Amino acid sequence: MSTTKTPTGRPAPGLLGTYRMLLTAPGGGRLAAASVASKLQYNMLAVSALLLLAPRYSYAAAGLAVSIMVVANAASSPLRGRLADRHRVPVVVTLFLIGYLTATAGLMASAAHRLPLWVVMASVALLGLCFPPVSILIRGYWVAAAGERARASVNSLESALIDVTLMAGPVLATWLSTSASPVAPFVVSSVLMAVAVVLMCTVREIPRTPAPTARDWRGPLRSRPLLRVLAALFLFGGALSAVEVVLPLYAQQNDAVGYSGWFLAALSLGSIVGALILGTHSTPHHFTPPALVGVFAAGTLLLAFAMTVGPVLVLIVCPLTGVTIGSAFARLYTVVGTTGPAGNEHETQGWATSCTTVGFALGAAGGAVIADALGAAAFVVVTPVAALGAALLLLGAARSTPTPAPPTPSESPATRLPGRGEGEELT
Repeated sequence: MSTTKTPTGRPAPGLLGTYRMLLTAPGGGRLAAASVASKLQYNMLAVSALLLLAPRYSYAAAGLAVSIMVVANAASSPLRGRLADRHRVPVVVTLFLIGYLTATAGLMASAAHRLPLWVVMASVALLGLCFPPVSILIRGYWVAAAGERARASVNSLESALIDVTLMAGPVLATWLSTSASPVAPFVVSSVLMAVAVVLMCTVREIPRTPAPTARDWRGPLRSRPLLRVLAALFLFGGALSAVEVVLPLYAQQNDAVGYSGWFLAALSLGSIVGALILGTHSTPHHFTPPALVGVFAAGTLLLAFAMTVGPVLVLIVCPLTGVTIGSAFARLYTVVGTTGPAGNEHETQGWATSCTTVGFALGAAGGAVIADALGAAAFVVVTPVAALGAALLLLGAARSTPTPAPPTPSESPATRLPGRGEGEELT
């Protein structure tokens, strides 16, 4: 049996070897720790805000505060990425950390003294605007440390970490709020964010691509293939969040509330496995982003059928549907990183974060409305359609991406930086 080899003639690392290579890359351990810290604190904030504000104001006010924070974060992500592209990263993340800590202190003080609601809303808006862009920077830094060939593995690991912290963050926030104090989760999340920033400041900065003399205000949005990929991220995020909202509603409508957490845990577990196994380049070539998103659409149809049978079958189907979630996100972010124009790497990631966040918000709202009006299984009317739309957009992006020009005589293939222009294939 033949062994797959890298272009250097060395055997390609196995699955575990691939992730070991990421962690042992220069600064890889610090990047991993920064990634976990930044994602964990982010996934603590929504529950923390609800538990802090609801008893002092109202559940409606607490929900509004969370919405404002999420919208502010999504709106400012591209700008924070652009600043990181154009200025020294340690300066950028430190300044945003100061704003983040100030906003968090303002939120805790406002709730403690029951200040007017507009003060609370101003604090959460500032908090959302001032998130240090650690998560936006991580992918590019890790690729720079481990090499371009590690891009898919980086995104696979990042996708898995998102799911892990998505489960752990709310649990930790709830435990801290109920066992210690409602402000304890904010103290812990502030420490986690500070740790993530310090770690990022200790990692060697990515060499900057020389900026053009005349900047285009559109930045990475001047890439048409990238626009299609961002639209696909928006639709895929909406389709996924609709499923995540519908599952607890289905449990409630069918007198199976105890299944709610298990449904979401099974979906996340499948997503983690899919991200770590199917999201890397070592998997077969036909596991492309359009195919993965298309399989997810089929999984939602299977999930809707299971809802007509009973909760037990839904629980069995959830991890099967979830397998393609993490792997699709990993491949989508790999494509994002290879279709954005050079010099806009961090801003490109910021736009991807923004589109995913907005898609999640609208998908959750739409899924809840449909499930409440027509029953949980009615999400099948829109969710698979949105996922298939994302797959078609990805196919269109692949067709519209030109073939890379061959290297010039003075530019050897070894010195070229793959995946930094609009000529990267969508695979």
